[in-house]
Amino acid sequence: MSALSPCGEMVRQGDPVRFRTALFAPPDLREGLFALYAFNLEIAKIAPMVTEPMIGEIRLQWWRDTLDMIYGGGAVRRHEVVEPLCAVVRSAALPRAPFDALIDARGHDLDPDFPTDTAALLAYLRDTAGSLTLLAVRALGAEADAVALDAGQGIGVARYLAAVPVLAGQSAKPVPGAIDWRALGDGAADGHFAARVHELVQEGRSAITRARGARGDLPKRAAPAFLEVPMAARALAAVGQADTLTGVALGEPSPFRANLSNLWRGVTGRW
Repeated sequence: MSALSPCGEMVRQGDPVRFRTALFAPPDLREGLFALYAFNLEIAKIAPMVTEPMIGEIRLQWWRDTLDMIYGGGAVRRHEVVEPLCAVVRSAALPRAPFDALIDARGHDLDPDFPTDTAALLAYLRDTAGSLTLLAVRALGAEADAVALDAGQGIGVARYLAAVPVLAGQSAKPVPGAIDWRALGDGAADGHFAARVHELVQEGRSAITRARGARGDLPKRAAPAFLEVPMAARALAAVGQADTLTGVALGEPSPFRANLSNLWRGVTGRW
């Protein structure tokens, strides 16, 4: 493989699963996926890096202003992510709304009281992982917005549940409700936590089922945007009805297994 672009290297290090799936896109479209996934990493890292919500909001606004420049048709900021992002937005005529939804949703990362309920959390995951999947499908030259949003939401639920132990360890309250996070961290079981996890798992699996029900109508070129779906489905099945933090601490499939699985699905267009 030739040397990676800055976006490609950023995604390789920061999001290895999406990096591997992007490798199955046609070479002339791969950089567009790298740019989208790098943009997602840039937005996602804002909240963990700031000490004050206002600083985070300023950084999110910087990206909104950047999108104004991109969609305005003129020159854009010289930046290792902005310039390739501009290239894919303009070449693929990507819609603005999913970018706005993603940025607005990431604003919730700055709120220590979020999520207030399961519906708000599911909407957040649809607006983040769902919007990103939608943009990836469009960048691949296909249009299947509803399918992409469902697939992305399923992926988002699996990724979020995998992050719950880390978030809880950072004094966040990642699952809504009156939960004794300290006791959970010490290995105690919690029925309310189990119920919320089960609810999220069911919603994630339902979203994946809806997406898979429509995959026969999708062009094969869209497949790289969906190659994480099988991994998400396996992860959600593994969680089951976990009532402890260790029960949701999902490991990523080994790179070897993930590569073989994705290769087969990339060749056949099945996921």
